[in-house]
Amino acid sequence: MIRWLLLTLLVLPFAQVAAGSYQDPLTFSEAVQRLQKTPLLEAERAQLAGAEAKNSATRALALPQLGVISTYGQFSDPVEVDLRPINQVLEALDPAIPEIPNPILQPRDFSFTMATLTWPVFTGGRTRSLQEASAIGIEVASAGKEVTENKLLLDLTARYFGVSVSERALQVQTSVVGSLRTHLRNARILENEGQIAAADRMRAEVALAQAELEEQERQHALENIRAGLSSLLSLGNPDVQTASGPPSQLPAPADLQHLLDDAQQFNPLVRQLNATARQAEKVIGVARSEYWPDVTIVGGFELHSYQLPELIPDWTVTANLTFKIFDGGARKAGVSLAQEEWRTTQALAREAENRVQLDVESRYSSFLDAQRRADVSRRTERLAAESLRMQRAAFAAGEGRSIDVVDAENALAGAKLQRLAADYDCLLAWTSLMLATGRGATVLDVLAKPGVVPNVK
Repeated sequence: MIRWLLLTLLVLPFAQVAAGSYQDPLTFSEAVQRLQKTPLLEAERAQLAGAEAKNSATRALALPQLGVISTYGQFSDPVEVDLRPINQVLEALDPAIPEIPNPILQPRDFSFTMATLTWPVFTGGRTRSLQEASAIGIEVASAGKEVTENKLLLDLTARYFGVSVSERALQVQTSVVGSLRTHLRNARILENEGQIAAADRMRAEVALAQAELEEQERQHALENIRAGLSSLLSLGNPDVQTASGPPSQLPAPADLQHLLDDAQQFNPLVRQLNATARQAEKVIGVARSEYWPDVTIVGGFELHSYQLPELIPDWTVTANLTFKIFDGGARKAGVSLAQEEWRTTQALAREAENRVQLDVESRYSSFLDAQRRADVSRRTERLAAESLRMQRAAFAAGEGRSIDVVDAENALAGAKLQRLAADYDCLLAWTSLMLATGRGATVLDVLAKPGVVPNVK
């Protein structure tokens, strides 16, 4: 039995590590690293790699292509010189003259190997347009990756710091429950001494029951947001603990006009759609190139031959010109389609600029409003704490009512919860504002600073 107990104690820590359980509090930097492994970002990285590979492929379109062709062939009959008329004349002159066999110019079987060169020297601008479009495609994929990163980072911020805010809210409610329990005990003592009526004691009981119910709801809310954070990061531990709370002070943003200007220039969604519009414009050039002829130089050099006549030259060079005279309107339709797609992407880019501008203005106002609410709630909290102290003293002296103590408890708890909500709203508004103006690095620098989640008493 002792042997099994010792074995269990030795194996248990390694089993926990192998299971990947997060017993230590998770820092925000660790959470960001885990976020990089989400399938959405893996897909965005794959798209960016694909755009880079496509760009490398289009750069090779203007270069000559070298290759080797090896051919084996067989004719139905060998190519011969027919000497039957000469043999007939010789036979007429002297039947003893032997028949001359037909000389074979080309045997039935033959093979050859050639080195080839193909060089498109003129394509009507199609090659250049494809190269420019593929280069812009890297910008589109990179901006799209940043759009996804910003969405996930904002979601992570809401869930990660939502855990600490929910913990603080639960602490506030737990403190209220503890205070109301103490108040109920005092009310029962005063009732037994005849200093207060039974109605005052009953009010304290009702207030305690309501506070305990809200405490349970806060506990469930905390469990849900922890599960959401675990799901986002694929932690497999629904009871994840966070190591830091929201920053006590956030850097002040620039003035609104400066933020709007930065958003139009650095917002990843705006950059992505503007790049898409420029890429669509290059596609118009690709469609228009179909109206021009293609000129290609083709060369070949014989490396090896089997049973081919010596009359065939060792190398050849040709210049090929290909020009479409009639295609049933396909080229015209292709140009029209490319132009309409370009107009579509331009309209989407303008719409995104307007939407981002409205979002920046809204987030800026939300940030200022949350700051004001946080300041008001802090002043209210100080006043509510003093009011509760006075009501408790009056009730203990038999000069106050139970309902006044309960109201003071609820007022103080409400002020603390309003402050937590205002700080949390301020954090989300500031984060989204920074991300919308292309300041993702600032967000990571500020939020990744280590900190300890303080208790709210």
